Amino acid sequence: MPAMRPTRGFRLLAVATAISAWVLVAVGGIVRVTESGLGCPDWPLCDGRVVPEGAKEPWIETSHRWVAGIVTVLVALVAVWAWRRYRSRRDVFVPALTAALLVPAQAMLGAIVVWLELPGWIVGVHFVVGMVFLAATVLTAGAAWRGGVGATERFVRLAWWTTGVSFLLVALGAAVVSADADHACGESWPDCNGAFAAGGGDAWLQVAHRSVAYVIAGLAVALAVQAYRGRGPRLAGTVPLAAVVLQISFGVSLVLAGEESAAHEPLAMLHVAGAGTVWAALVALAALVGAPRLAGVPAFVPARAR
Repeated sequence: MPAMRPTRGFRLLAVATAISAWVLVAVGGIVRVTESGLGCPDWPLCDGRVVPEGAKEPWIETSHRWVAGIVTVLVALVAVWAWRRYRSRRDVFVPALTAALLVPAQAMLGAIVVWLELPGWIVGVHFVVGMVFLAATVLTAGAAWRGGVGATERFVRLAWWTTGVSFLLVALGAAVVSADADHACGESWPDCNGAFAAGGGDAWLQVAHRSVAYVIAGLAVALAVQAYRGRGPRLAGTVPLAAVVLQISFGVSLVLAGEESAAHEPLAMLHVAGAGTVWAALVALAALVGAPRLAGVPAFVPARAR
């Protein structure tokens, strides 16, 4: 039996949910960069109010919570729809259910961050779980839209390997945030304080983060070349490279501008949003081309080809 392709309505809802999850990551980055995490001293209200009063920090933190509420509703709708209609499509149903299960976990982590007044390691865990949540929504949307996307097995494996390495980059980025090592290398690039990694453990952590970013850039180039040669989807295969180039430019500009520069805050916001963009682009590509084929298992043939 050919796999049931989700309706257009479900596919559009899944895409809207993935986009809203990316917006949530971006707004979360604004909260961190502007140090607005304690703009609301309590949770779920803001200083006992639904609508905050006063300075910008409470408004920024409240906007993050409002976006999270919208995302929660969208994720719940996708999960219920997938449960009712597409349980036979595990590639759609499993990530949809995973995203729904991660909502209360992420909300609790956000509450703990406020209650404990922004401990670094909890902020880092909150960021990583947020990226996993984003991946679950993107996987749902990508699998729902996947049809006759042509890709060689080599391209599929390269896409999934690149996605795996990019998760390492996400984890290292969270570690940099947790250790407050954003400026461990000062305003020095491509070296670190005049050497490969001078300045102690934080400098080594920053250099590790940079090094994995360079590996991702190389893998993104390989994906783009393979896609251009017709071994994978051209548009989806080249988007990660464009996102990586922009993200590296944001990161380098952030270092060279310095912490005291007026450009520091907007560049830091763009860097967080860029991290979500690179991660989402790679996860979407992996979802579109499908999982790598196991040895001895026939390749998937789209329903239209059957």
